[in-house]
Amino acid sequence: MLRINNIFIRKNLSDSEIFELAVKKHSIKKEDILDWHISHKSIDARRKNDVHYVYSIDIQVKNETKYRKLEKVKKVEIPSCKITKTLPNRPIIIGAGPAGLFAALTLVQHNVQPIILEQGQSVKERKITVENFLKTGKLNSLSNVQFGEGGSGTFSDGKLTTGISSPFCRKVLEEFVYFGAPKQILYLSKPHIGTDNLINIIENIRNYIISKGGTFLFNTKMIDIEISNNAITGVLTVSNDLEETIPTNNVILAIGHSSRETFEMLYRKGIFMEPKNFSVGVRIEHLQEWLNKTQYGTITKLKLPPADYKLAYHSESGRSCYTFCMCPRWNCYGFFK
Repeated sequence: MLRINNIFIRKNLSDSEIFELAVKKHSIKKEDILDWHISHKSIDARRKNDVHYVYSIDIQVKNETKYRKLEKVKKVEIPSCKITKTLPNRPIIIGAGPAGLFAALTLVQHNVQPIILEQGQSVKERKITVENFLKTGKLNSLSNVQFGEGGSGTFSDGKLTTGISSPFCRKVLEEFVYFGAPKQILYLSKPHIGTDNLINIIENIRNYIISKGGTFLFNTKMIDIEISNNAITGVLTVSNDLEETIPTNNVILAIGHSSRETFEMLYRKGIFMEPKNFSVGVRIEHLQEWLNKTQYGTITKLKLPPADYKLAYHSESGRSCYTFCMCPRWNCYGFFK
């Protein structure tokens, strides 16, 4: 694939119209083109008198040597995962949030059938429980906005932004698209899925894992890990007040936040743990109209999405403040310290 960079768009055009402009500008013959897709889309609003979109388009042509001025796309290599031995017992994953789901997905893609334990409900049952809480105030302490299949991000608009640079970021996006997310998340500078889409995608991922031999146990809480001769032998669970030990030699803890009981149990067993910095957040609200005017100005005629922004401050003491997970349209901002 070859990449056409820095395509500046100052009109409201369709994707095909943008492609036509890019091909014409670089004198690429249509009969040479085998395939194309948008690889990047962002907004340049640094100058309020010239707010515009910036695109990149990847094309596949019959003879790349004819277009040597174009950048050749470097394929992102995803580190491989190899299973080198047969496991005596099925591995157990604690938690069906994003970490647990993608751990299970990776295992079944390598012919390993995990058991996933989740103290909360499946995502659609959880949605009903959350809606009931919003109406009545009746809280299910094990399945709510914070806990349950999909994790705490399920009801927070499905933001897919990160500050890390890893080849696995692309892998995650491609998996989401495979299971039903819009293809735009592969090239938008600030992609998000949306809660309604995310609920269906999570269910699709679960059904795929089950089709490959994985097992989900909802409303099932891990209360202890059994260890013998310095090796894991099983996981003690409770569901509907009934305790059961599931034999296993491999456990993945994808327990997310607020897992105090689990950490206390690990501490009592003398299992080594390392502390991690903790962020405390507050909610700040702005008028969307004010943000749009501040970021985009008042001149542009482009159809632009609701504006957002990002700020960070690092003090000499090592502490920092930064904005996180802005939700345009909802007029709210997470501000962490």
